[in-house]
Amino acid sequence: MKLKIATWNMAYWSHKNYLEEAWDYFLNLDVDIFLFQEAKCPKILEGDRNFIWHPAGKTNGRKDWGSGIYSKNYQLTEEPKTSIPEWNRDRFKELCIVANAKVHDKNLTFISLYGRMDKIGHIGYSIPNLHRIFSDLTGILKGHINGKRNIVLAGDLNASIQFDQHYGGESHRIFFERLRDFGLENCFELNGNKDFIQTLRFPKSKISWQNDYFFISKSISKNFKNCEVVDTEETRKHSDHNPVIITLEI
Repeated sequence: MKLKIATWNMAYWSHKNYLEEAWDYFLNLDVDIFLFQEAKCPKILEGDRNFIWHPAGKTNGRKDWGSGIYSKNYQLTEEPKTSIPEWNRDRFKELCIVANAKVHDKNLTFISLYGRMDKIGHIGYSIPNLHRIFSDLTGILKGHINGKRNIVLAGDLNASIQFDQHYGGESHRIFFERLRDFGLENCFELNGNKDFIQTLRFPKSKISWQNDYFFISKSISKNFKNCEVVDTEETRKHSDHNPVIITLEI
């Protein structure tokens, strides 16, 4: 059976009518599991046991946004807090959500991740936060906590080797190599994409940025069927990011 999973940075701050309109669009996609970033909880999902979301305090001038995971069709169980080192639980609670589900007798762990850019001096950096988050996820990704997992990780990483190409250095390449070392495979590469696929429309840049990604464990790479970016007038109305959808045969 096919399992469809989507990730989307919903850019909740983009316009006043964002909340219900964007969620109506998102929930009407033919998708089983929704991973989302920079989002708020819509009224329709308040109290839903399969809606897992942690709001942030006020950061970067914005309040009460967060990352999360939702499923229409499968029961989700949030990963226990004890799986993540205590010192970073509060620091990254709105950036990284981990939940588990049983799908057609296969156990899957879903990770919705946002690579928040924080300023160091006057320059914004996502890579330090991403490294800290992945250090905290080491126990899960390496199978030291509850054994080897079938991981599906996605989100707006605010990272791309394009940054290295245009601004110099190798920090983004090194970060993506770290994901490979964790046994995670890039779904765009599994899909046969040889170049970057634009997922972010940044009006001040002529570069076709790809900031949004899907990664899955090698253990389920054989279940991978396809990866697509949804770029329509509707998506452009709601966010400066495009949803990305993968299909697994489970």
